[in-house]
Amino acid sequence: MKLRVQYRGKELDLEFEENKVKAKDLLKAMNLSREYAFVVVNGEVVEEDFYIREGDQVRVINAISGGQG
Repeated sequence: MKLRVQYRGKELDLEFEENKVKAKDLLKAMNLSREYAFVVVNGEVVEEDFYIREGDQVRVINAISGGQG
């Protein structure tokens, strides 16, 4: 399965052997952690066990952290 993923203003083409992939496996393939990024599929933030299918619109967004200075 091929997925086109929007990440940091770029489009990445990723390929997986299965015809669906879990959001957590997508992050793993991108060397990202759920603590630092989240997955948006077809406009909705999804849980890590959500299955992404070919044709879905996928964005990965870095979580923004901050603190008091």
